[in-house]
Amino acid sequence: MSTPVEEIKERLNIVDIVGEYVTLKKAGANHKGLCPFHGEKTPSFTVSEPKQFFHCFGCGKGGDIFTFLQEVESVEFAEALRMLAQKAGVELKKTDPRDNNERTRLLDCLDLATSFFSTALKESKEGERARTYLEERAVSSETTTLFQIGYSGDSWDALMQFLKKRGFTNTELEHAGLVVPSPKAGGYYDRFRGRLMFPIHNTHGNVIGFGARILESGKHEAKYLNSPQTQVYNKSAVLYGLDMAKHYIKKMDATMIVEGYMDVVTAHQAKFRNVVASSGTALTEEQIRLLKRFSNNVILAFDADAAGLSAAWRGMQLAIQQGMNIKVMNLPQGSDPDELIRQDAQHFRKLAVEAKPFMEYAFDTVLAPLDLMNVQHKKKAASELLPMISLFPDKIEQTHYLQRLATLLHVDEQILRDTINRGRKKTTKLRPKTVVQEPITQPVAPKNPKNEALSERLMALLSLEIQNFPVLLQRLHVDSLEVPHLREVYKYLESQYNQSGSIERNQLVFSNEKLLLTWQTLELIGEELYSQLSLQERQQELLALLDRLERDRIKRRLQDLSTALSSAEASHDNGAIERLSTEFRILTDELKKLG
Repeated sequence: MSTPVEEIKERLNIVDIVGEYVTLKKAGANHKGLCPFHGEKTPSFTVSEPKQFFHCFGCGKGGDIFTFLQEVESVEFAEALRMLAQKAGVELKKTDPRDNNERTRLLDCLDLATSFFSTALKESKEGERARTYLEERAVSSETTTLFQIGYSGDSWDALMQFLKKRGFTNTELEHAGLVVPSPKAGGYYDRFRGRLMFPIHNTHGNVIGFGARILESGKHEAKYLNSPQTQVYNKSAVLYGLDMAKHYIKKMDATMIVEGYMDVVTAHQAKFRNVVASSGTALTEEQIRLLKRFSNNVILAFDADAAGLSAAWRGMQLAIQQGMNIKVMNLPQGSDPDELIRQDAQHFRKLAVEAKPFMEYAFDTVLAPLDLMNVQHKKKAASELLPMISLFPDKIEQTHYLQRLATLLHVDEQILRDTINRGRKKTTKLRPKTVVQEPITQPVAPKNPKNEALSERLMALLSLEIQNFPVLLQRLHVDSLEVPHLREVYKYLESQYNQSGSIERNQLVFSNEKLLLTWQTLELIGEELYSQLSLQERQQELLALLDRLERDRIKRRLQDLSTALSSAEASHDNGAIERLSTEFRILTDELKKLG
C-alpha cells in the first residue's frame, strides 16, 4: 500500500504546482521560468516533468513538489504535506488535536470563526443590518457565500465562548487575532463586534485573518479593523481576493488592483475576476513577489485626483523597480470601482481597456494644472516627474520619458539627467554608514566556489555518462570533491560499482531520499549543460574537468604544504622539513605534467 507522500506525487504534477507561483514556458522536455527564490531577469529556473523535479541554476535550489512548497510558502514539511494532500484529495490519518502544530490549530480556529460569522450574517436578528447593507449594494447571496462574508454581533464574548466550547484556549484565540486581553486580570473579549466580516485567504484558500467594516455611522471607531499580525497572517504579504483571482490573472496576463474589500467583491460579481485589493496600503516587496508569480502586468483602479496619484505612486515604486508594467485607469474623481461597476459595468470595462501606462498617466495628471511657460511650474513638474522616471530599470524607457519631459519643459535632456544623478548621490550620502563589528568567534573556512562549480559539472556529466565511472575511479581523488553531498553520491556509486563490478544508469537504486534528490538534480543539470554535445565531446569534457579538479586539488595541497614548511622551519624540525619538501617536489612535478 502506497504512503500519502507517494499517493500525492502520483496524483499531482509538479508543473501544475509550480505553475501556480511561476509563469512557466515549455523548453524541450522541461519547463522554464523566473526563479521565485531569488531576483533574476533571465530564466534559470527549470522544472522537469518526466522527473517531477525542479532546479534553479542561479541559486542552486532544487527538489520535488514538497521541497518547492516548503521553500515558497516558508512552511515545515507537515504543513506542505497537508496543503498538497488537500489539493490531491488524499486523506491524511487523523491525529489527536493536541498533537497538531500551532499553525494548523490557528487555521482550524479561523475556519470555525468564519463559519460563526457567516451563520450570524444569515440567521441572527443582529445580522439584519449587515444583510440590508449588502442588499443595498446589490451583493447577491451567491457572492456572499463565495467570499464567505459574515457578521460579528455586538456581544463582547460570543465568538470566544463558541470557540472555547470547541476545544480552543484563550491563548490560541489571542494568537489567532480573534480576542483581545481585557484590563481585568486574565480576561479576554472579542476583537470584532458589530462589523461586516471579510475573511482574508492565502493563495491556497485558507482563512488567515479578517478585514472588518463598521456598519453604524457616528461611532468613534475606525471604519475598518484588520486582524493583527499572527503566525499565519502578515498584512504586507497578502492581497485580498488573490486566492480566487490567481487563475484569471494568469489567463488574462494582468492583475487589476483596487483599494477596498467591497471593490473586489463587486468586481468579481460583475465578472471582473482578475481583481485584488491592496487594502489601502502601498504595495510591499512580498506582495509584488506574489503578483509576479502570476503576471508582470498591473492595472491600477484608484481615484483619479492628486491623492489618487499619490497613492498609486507610493504603491508602484517598488513594482516599477522590479520591471513590472503598470497601467492606471482614469476613474471619475471621487468614484470607486464598487460604485462605478454597480452604476455601469460596461463603462468600467471601457475604462479598463483605456488604462494608460503609469508614466503617461503621471504626465497628464502632474502637468494638467501647470503653466509650462512659468519657470516655477517647470521646476515643480521636474521635481514630481523625475523621481518617477529615475526608477525605471529599463534605460530605453527611462530615456524615452526624459526626452519627452525635456521637450515639454524646453530644457536640455542632460540637465534632467544631471538632476537625477545629483538626487542619487544625495540619497547615497544620507544613508547611514554601516558599522561592521569584528567577529568574536572563530572564522568559518570559506567555501571554494571554483571547486563547487567544477565538482557539480563533473558529477552532472557523469549522470549522463555513468558508463565512464571507472575513469573517475582511476583518475579522481575523492578529496577533489569538496562539496559534501556530491562526495556522498560519489562514494555511494563507488560502493555500488565495487559490489557488482559494473554500474548502469537505469539500475541505480538510491538508499535514501536525500541521495535520490541530489542525483535527480545532477541529471537535470547534466541535461541542461551537455544534452547537445556528442558522445566524443562529452568524453573530452569529462577528461578536461578531471584535469581541472586535479590541478585545483594539487594547488590547494601545495598551499597547505608551504604553510606547514614555514612552521617546521621555524621550529627546526628537520624530519618534517625533509618529508614536506619531498611531497612538495612531487606535487610540483605532477602539476607541471597537467599543464
